[in-house]
Amino acid sequence: MFKYSLAALAVTSLLPAAFADSIETITIYSSRQPLAVEQSLASVTVLERADIVARQAQDLPALLNQLPGVTISRDGGRGQNTGVFIRGGNTGHTLVLVDGVRTGSATLGQSSLSMIPLDLIERIEVIRGPRAAWYGSDALAGVIAITTRRQQHTEFNAGVGSYGLLETDLGLQHQQGDWQLHANLGYSRADGFDVQPALDPDKDGFWQRFARLGAAYQSELGQFHWHSHINTGRYDFDTAWGSEDRSAVLQRSHVVGWQHQLAETGHQLQLSRNLDSDTTFGPDSRSPFSTARDEVNYQLNHSLRTELDLLVGANWYQEEVAKAAPAYEESKRNNRALFAGINYQPADWLFEAAARQDRFSQYGKEHTWQLAAGYYVTEQWLLRLSRGTAFKVPSFNQLYWPGFGNPDLKPEESVSDEVALRFSGTGLQSELVLFDREVANLIQGSEMAENVLLAKVRGVEYSLGLNLTHWQHQVAYTWLDARNEQTGEPLQRRPKHSVNLRSGWQGEQWQAYATLDYQSATFQGFDWNSMANYPDLGGFTVLGLAARYQLSPKWQLRAKLDNLTDKTYQTSIGYATAGRSIGLRLSYQGL
Repeated sequence: MFKYSLAALAVTSLLPAAFADSIETITIYSSRQPLAVEQSLASVTVLERADIVARQAQDLPALLNQLPGVTISRDGGRGQNTGVFIRGGNTGHTLVLVDGVRTGSATLGQSSLSMIPLDLIERIEVIRGPRAAWYGSDALAGVIAITTRRQQHTEFNAGVGSYGLLETDLGLQHQQGDWQLHANLGYSRADGFDVQPALDPDKDGFWQRFARLGAAYQSELGQFHWHSHINTGRYDFDTAWGSEDRSAVLQRSHVVGWQHQLAETGHQLQLSRNLDSDTTFGPDSRSPFSTARDEVNYQLNHSLRTELDLLVGANWYQEEVAKAAPAYEESKRNNRALFAGINYQPADWLFEAAARQDRFSQYGKEHTWQLAAGYYVTEQWLLRLSRGTAFKVPSFNQLYWPGFGNPDLKPEESVSDEVALRFSGTGLQSELVLFDREVANLIQGSEMAENVLLAKVRGVEYSLGLNLTHWQHQVAYTWLDARNEQTGEPLQRRPKHSVNLRSGWQGEQWQAYATLDYQSATFQGFDWNSMANYPDLGGFTVLGLAARYQLSPKWQLRAKLDNLTDKTYQTSIGYATAGRSIGLRLSYQGL
């Protein structure tokens, strides 16, 4: 499938090659077991809590937009509907895991990332490329794996910002023998700005509350843990009828798990229940949508030899539309799956293989697989190649929504290839990736959903991280060609070029950095009112500044200035974005 020359990889040879090994960062989700990122045969970005805090992003989509291969499209400001595109895939082509649990609405077929509070997140892994052989449906373009916080100390944050923004959160913990208890509470709100000035001249704000309670117990039989979190909020939006509408969101999750390591064998068992509710309120209407997902995950890891690991597991989940208006013809489905994989690392070689069988109550069996190999050209240069298949089952809306749904829809399917060259050294990490993906049975339709498209996505992704004593520099560039093979048109809202630059200085008490984010023009699709394509949205460059000052060992003050030049731009046609805005935050962290 590749139309590139491997000689193109040689461009990274311009980078210095005399660095020693870099500090090890661990990925947990790329192959369902702990592995050094430098030894992973996938493109992975890991953000620890310190990285998340240092970047001072306004919300999760804005944070993800800073990473290689990821772009976002906003239907307004914070809290509003947001599309996240990994390597040209649809928003629904990215699986979102929270503490290892599949999340999102079964009616929409995707997760509302804009409503996941950053204050609740301890760690994020973004895995670019298919992972269906490990996780099943939805992981065509990648996986976003979020680990929520288990407080290790008392923490308090309070912030204010432009557009009437107010934020506060509190984290608590208590250790009693083998027991650990932890809790997080938070609240945020903003008046917002006018999302669609041409339709309804008003401010479209949001508010949000969240709470998380959890406990962990360590015994000779392993570690037992439980946590529950509730996230509720509301955001305003405009309609074509000039009326003020709002949507109320409620997300609840309950997880019970067990982990045990005995000699060379590890066990993990996790039971979860997720509820997702979204109710839209209009002047004379109320449209509720509620879905529930129950899930059971088990996996066994066994080290056969020092260089050979085996993993096997089973997964079951059931999705149900608990409430919808109007009612759906079918409201429940389930899936049973078995998966297995190996990781083999002899001498200078790395090998990984995975296979999975899903059995859906609607479709029967779906088989996916993943093969990858890597070779250390030198101690610091790794050349890797991979191929994998993936699929996504249609959502309940696509199947059964009156006037739009099509119960005869087939799952979307893809085959992806990837070749990459990675350099890992002290103070310098670099990776150049070439990727190519074909998606069959892609679902589209404004009145009746149909499997009518064959889409092809290919691209180049380059990232560079450089640390020099007090200075840190990060560069990410993506070139993307994503198009409908039947019409030859680009896929909507995917920029051909995107660049993210971050340059910072770190002192004993001060930290400061500047950012530059660029996206080229984007195709916006077909306008049914004019019966012609929308005009392309122009490219844009957005600048930002941020600083942090350590007032004392426990107190810290942070400031962020977004859209420094007050740039007027759009990522989704007709929807405004925030102008110049400032945010201030005061933080306390117990030692």
